[in-house]
Amino acid sequence: MSLMMNQAHIDQLPIETMSNIFLLAIRPIWPRQYRVTSALAKLAFIAAVSRRWRSVVDAAPELWSFLHSSDPIKITRIALEKSKDTSLTVTCIQYKYPESVENIVATRFIDCVKPHVARWRFVFFRVKSPVLSRIPSAAAPRLRRFTVYCQDDEYLLDNPFGGQAPQLRELACMCVALRWNLAPLLFGLSSLKIVLGQEEDLSIRCSELYAAIAKCPNLQSLIITQSSQRADDPLFLGNVPTLHFAYLTEIKLSTTSAFTNTILPRIKAPACNNFMAEAEVGLAELTDQLIPYLSQVINNQPIEAWKAEMYVEEEVIRFSITPAHKEWTVWRPFDLELFGGWIPTFVWIIDKLLPSITTRPLMILHFSPGCEFPESLLDHAFLRLPRVEHLTLEHNVNPELIWEWLAEPLDDGTGASQWLFPELRKLSIYGSQYDWDVLVETAHSRWGPAEDGDLDRPEPLEILRLLGGRLGEEQMESLKDVIGSENVTPEDSDHGTDSAESEWMADLLL
Repeated sequence: MSLMMNQAHIDQLPIETMSNIFLLAIRPIWPRQYRVTSALAKLAFIAAVSRRWRSVVDAAPELWSFLHSSDPIKITRIALEKSKDTSLTVTCIQYKYPESVENIVATRFIDCVKPHVARWRFVFFRVKSPVLSRIPSAAAPRLRRFTVYCQDDEYLLDNPFGGQAPQLRELACMCVALRWNLAPLLFGLSSLKIVLGQEEDLSIRCSELYAAIAKCPNLQSLIITQSSQRADDPLFLGNVPTLHFAYLTEIKLSTTSAFTNTILPRIKAPACNNFMAEAEVGLAELTDQLIPYLSQVINNQPIEAWKAEMYVEEEVIRFSITPAHKEWTVWRPFDLELFGGWIPTFVWIIDKLLPSITTRPLMILHFSPGCEFPESLLDHAFLRLPRVEHLTLEHNVNPELIWEWLAEPLDDGTGASQWLFPELRKLSIYGSQYDWDVLVETAHSRWGPAEDGDLDRPEPLEILRLLGGRLGEEQMESLKDVIGSENVTPEDSDHGTDSAESEWMADLLL
């Protein structure tokens, strides 16, 4: 009875309002739409609720505009008829079917919707090369987003839409090569994403990609990746001009360092505020262009909060810098997180960036599992980091050297002594393997009462979080005497890394 009463209230809404509600219920989540149930299947359930709802569905062409290759051809034809002149979202995915029939199903679907190419607006194809030959060569005047992914061999898409898609703004080609001389297709792009095939030779494609990028003066996002990076052979572009992009805010390059060092010097993007570089070889191979770009990203933008990240795994290095989340700007004008190992390189990068980041006063250091702390880590760059206020140590991080560095003033390289991280206000520790006696000694040495002739002690911690640690009662009382009972937060549960990370993130947003 309650359900019927609620439905009665909904039925009193105007048809336009109900159709908008239904549209929200069935609209695919781009680009994840290939993972969800067909929009028309959802629409069928909605139409089956009542005659009123069926009449709303029949009267709203926009509800029939989401076409998916998993729908029966009969249903697709009905949707094409009922959608009238509405712009279409077309999705074709092959892996939903047995291999023996998937090409047939995908081909039939594309042949069914191809006569309506003038209405295509958002298109996502994840198909094999025989099916890509069915992409129409007729103009697509409404096309805004085109994503095409070849699942087997790399495919040359010769003349999609006859090069005529004046409204095209987002183009993503994955293991698909285009005829990059299609200037009309590229001119209006604001987003270009290219995923190169595993066996592609960058020495051949480098010039082609440069020529393609040059035809996109309005780019806001440029992403070039290679799923399996080849040997890092030198690349040559010759004497080509530098490209200037006034609106380019995002650059992500995940290929070889030779490709990055070849392309990056020829791209000037003063508005860039989101930069990521990834390479198969050492990060030192990237620094000729990486450091200037990071400095440019930090200095040229009136953004108060930044998030930088370095991740290292199996000799693959990723360094990115992006604006931090809005909720974090109040107390973190500059965020620095370290994920992975290779800390000496991290210190070296920070030393290179210090002239840029000292204008952003607050920082966070986050050492995740796998971090190693060699003796050589304590570079003078660490002492010059601007106002580190939050230090996080996760499971499996050996902190003995950190305790040692925090416990006593250190030589700053000029003969003077200085506390490491004198602005430290919050220390978060996840894990149960630490020597808690050493932590207690460090707390007394750093934050306890100063003796005559000692360097002034840093201000005491505001928060000490111990997650997964099991301190004895005497150790806990000793910590509380130094730091304050209200500032020590022990949690005995043994959190996993993901749980610890979520706790850390949640705490930052409080």
